[in-house]
Amino acid sequence: MSFSSEVKQELLHTAEQQERCCSEAQLYGLLLFGYSFTAREISLRTESQAIANFVSEQLHNITLTQAQVQRVGRKWELSVPHPEDRLRALERFGHAKNETSRRFVRENFACDHCVAAFLRGVFLVCATISAPQRQYHLEFYVSYKKLAQELALVLEEVHLPPKLCQRKGVWLLYYKHSEQIEDVLIRLGAQVSMLKIANTKMEKDMRNNVNRVINFEMANISRASTAAVEQLRAIAAIARGPGLESLPENLREAALLRQQNPEASLQELCDLATQPITRSGMNHRLKKLQAISAQL
Repeated sequence: MSFSSEVKQELLHTAEQQERCCSEAQLYGLLLFGYSFTAREISLRTESQAIANFVSEQLHNITLTQAQVQRVGRKWELSVPHPEDRLRALERFGHAKNETSRRFVRENFACDHCVAAFLRGVFLVCATISAPQRQYHLEFYVSYKKLAQELALVLEEVHLPPKLCQRKGVWLLYYKHSEQIEDVLIRLGAQVSMLKIANTKMEKDMRNNVNRVINFEMANISRASTAAVEQLRAIAAIARGPGLESLPENLREAALLRQQNPEASLQELCDLATQPITRSGMNHRLKKLQAISAQL
């Protein structure tokens, strides 16, 4: 099951535990943003049989309308076959028989929670959300420009302003930031799905932090290894030439410590020195050895 299907399953469960006015607002969202909502045809198409059956049940309970649910290709289609049932459903939500364009009737929101219920219905019928492991993306797809603009306005009024664009003749309202998507899911009542996104984001951040630390340490090790190789080459050149005995005592000790401990860090060389010395002091002595080698 896709993450989008999981979210919708959670929303269906949430939809069963609300006031009647919110159930009506939710059904309105499902019908208005379905495939067709006119006197000639009321229908919606979904990949979920559970959603189609839920809408059929709600139509019967709220508008006394009989609907049919059948498999059409890879989707499930709900339709209202009888003209008198279609008219009853239209009138129940404030729509007239002869309307030619899709419009929005705000009088179907009776309480403060009805907007969230309406948006839940819209999500069930015309929204998708990507799995958070892949990317953060939630979108509503709407066939009518005016309807898309009115939906955007409703989302803005509840402090969830979406981006709006058109793609292949369909209007898309979308979110691409995890925080925005989490806010949408909380508003719709999908707390479990929201927590999954938050946990996935936390895991991603932890992995990214660990990778940054590892890369930083590997870079430090690489630089230290390169420096140690150059120091050993310089010491070997001095040994072949005038010899390490020609060096001052402090430089000779530094050269011997590096020869005997080729993989040691600067701090480890400092700890092995006979006299206390800082990392910068040890580094200065090794640099001096490289300068002598370059002169040779």
